[in-house]
Amino acid sequence: MSEQRKDCKQLLLLVGSNPLPNYLVSLILKPESVCLFYTPETAPVKKRLAEILKRKPARSQPKLSLSEKCIKDAADAGEVSAAFSSFSPGAHLNYTGGTKVMAAHARMAFGVQRGTNKQASYLDERRGVLRFDDGYEIDLSQERLELTFSDILALHGIETIPEKDPPQPAPTMEDTQLIAKAVLKQPDRAKKLYKIHRSNGDRCTCSKAKENPERIRDLIECELSVPEVPGKDWNNRTFKDWCDFLGGEWLEMWCQDLIAPLTTEIHQGINCRRDSGREFEIDLALVRGHRLYVISCTTDTTLERCKSKLFEVAMRARQLGGDLARSALVSLLDGRNAKGSYIDQLRNDAAEVWEAPNPPRAFGLDDLKEWAGIQGQPNISSLMEWLDS
Repeated sequence: MSEQRKDCKQLLLLVGSNPLPNYLVSLILKPESVCLFYTPETAPVKKRLAEILKRKPARSQPKLSLSEKCIKDAADAGEVSAAFSSFSPGAHLNYTGGTKVMAAHARMAFGVQRGTNKQASYLDERRGVLRFDDGYEIDLSQERLELTFSDILALHGIETIPEKDPPQPAPTMEDTQLIAKAVLKQPDRAKKLYKIHRSNGDRCTCSKAKENPERIRDLIECELSVPEVPGKDWNNRTFKDWCDFLGGEWLEMWCQDLIAPLTTEIHQGINCRRDSGREFEIDLALVRGHRLYVISCTTDTTLERCKSKLFEVAMRARQLGGDLARSALVSLLDGRNAKGSYIDQLRNDAAEVWEAPNPPRAFGLDDLKEWAGIQGQPNISSLMEWLDS
């Protein structure tokens, strides 16, 4: 019966501020043609959606054709009705996008033109299902959508800034594992690593650092692939990248290594640029099925800083993936005060403030020790549970 619901000749989509639901519906229903209904405010979103619809679904629907209609005032019932005055017999309306008023007017106009409940649907992002107005549902987790992180960025007009060639020598995964083991046993070592050649948070120059190189073994009691920072023949780029790695990027790389076997794609340290020119960075991002997962990593151990990072990553994930997205903070947060443990306070604050059915997840020092098997066998069940949420 699911396949019968996907026998869609024409798909009518309302374009709102987030085009991802529109795109997911098109991947599920596989229409032969799509008509995009948009307003002047959502014209840029419509343009990006049209571009990716032409590009990707063409593999399975090579004859996909696109049309569009501009509704100048989405709150005007008459104008919305006029836009829906004609459509192909058997057309399907998905009214997930657009404002609530626009969706209400569109659904009413569709019904007036004899569109049936079986031909109308909306994407229930909180439950992760495509709901038809006659009560039928399609579970998105059961669909092979082939959604990628690149698709999501393209839908939002975001491009990745090309990475430079890695420094020579570059940090290795063995370096990452050694640091993780050393820090999780003695968390204060993370601060020592961060402070290498830094004063008040500012890194000194490579030439200045060469006057008094730091021996890594003196800080974490283990040997890395480089014995000291900086090496005698290092340039400014190599020095900067190693300082960034020791200062906290090792945690991103360690998490990436843990998650990589559980997904088909994961990206670490992504530098992004919006079409407005604004730049931002994402520590870790991956897509599983229809969901975007975004992770922020920090070696900071202060409650307020961790709270700020948690809310920041939650907002970023929601901007890109809506209520379908999941977000998390991975930190070394530990300890307690009269109000209870810091990690529990952070989790409670997130649950109270965040409106989504799945608030951002906070992982602290005890979680990371469990993942690494510091006090027993490695156990990543809490991480897997989040990834399956």
